[in-house]
Amino acid sequence: MQKTVTIEKKDGCARLRLNQPKKANVYSPEMAIELWDAVRSLRWDDEVKAVLLEAEGPIFSGGGDLLSFKQGLDQGNIADTIEKLSATLNSTVLALRRMDKIFVSLVDGICAGAGVGLALAADISLATENALFVAGYIGIGAVPDGGSSFAVIEALGRPRAADFFLTNGRIDGTKAAEIGLVSRFVKSSEAQEAALELVHSLSRGPRRAQALTKGLLSKMPGLSLTEHLENERQGIIASSGTRDFGIGVNAFLKKEKLEFCGE
Repeated sequence: MQKTVTIEKKDGCARLRLNQPKKANVYSPEMAIELWDAVRSLRWDDEVKAVLLEAEGPIFSGGGDLLSFKQGLDQGNIADTIEKLSATLNSTVLALRRMDKIFVSLVDGICAGAGVGLALAADISLATENALFVAGYIGIGAVPDGGSSFAVIEALGRPRAADFFLTNGRIDGTKAAEIGLVSRFVKSSEAQEAALELVHSLSRGPRRAQALTKGLLSKMPGLSLTEHLENERQGIIASSGTRDFGIGVNAFLKKEKLEFCGE
């Protein structure tokens, strides 16, 4: 049986790929379990320093699996179906956001519903001219899940997030980069090469400082300036005790080639 999710690891990097192109990479019960297992294994794999999330086929994610929803409706257990799927999705998104290693996503096609939450959980997100972010939820009488509303509010603010979700909005890749929904725009013809180059570059970075920076940025919403300044202070104190900090300082002063050790 073909796996709904695949992992390819090389030189400290992992390519995590949604692999149900014939089913539009929908978030099915099978994919929910396999994606959670994959993310959990990568999170604790010390050999992996950076992760790229991408998708096989022209659709990054069609969102939730409506066939599973229909089955749940027919059997009278739709609440149980949704509860299980959403619990697994939430755990997956939290693991992606909390992993110490840097997480990059590449969207080169339609990205709807739950796929929005997954793609925008990335520390750095890339989108091409083929990308199209689709809210999806209100179109079936549903409410955003999987951190999708959190991510869009975080990127665009409440007014534009409300417009996007309540009107079942669509944002193409070019616009997404312009308004800050994603980190960067890349041409589709160059997307994989650019994404892999970025991930490999990040994998060679100062791992502890990267993790501390990621944690610092995740705490920003809702904090006062005083609280954020203290978090920054604690972070730079912690990073100054790493081997990579010493390597970085010495390389800069001596004008030598920079090669972090990841410690």
